[in-house]
Amino acid sequence: MNDRVFTAEQIEFIKSLSLKPDFENLTDDDLVQIEDLVGEKLQKSGFDRNNEVTAVGRMCESILDQLS
Repeated sequence: MNDRVFTAEQIEFIKSLSLKPDFENLTDDDLVQIEDLVGEKLQKSGFDRNNEVTAVGRMCESILDQLS
């Protein structure tokens, strides 16, 4: 049993990154993939040109926080 519980909004965001893991039974590999793709999305779209965190960035940060 996995103790990492994502919100419905986080799950939809993760799925939008073309990941479709079994959220009821996440493996270590699933978690690594999620962390890698969400981290990449944060770097690419997480900040505006003034280096302020965007809504996408806040979502990425919330997911990465959940994984730590």
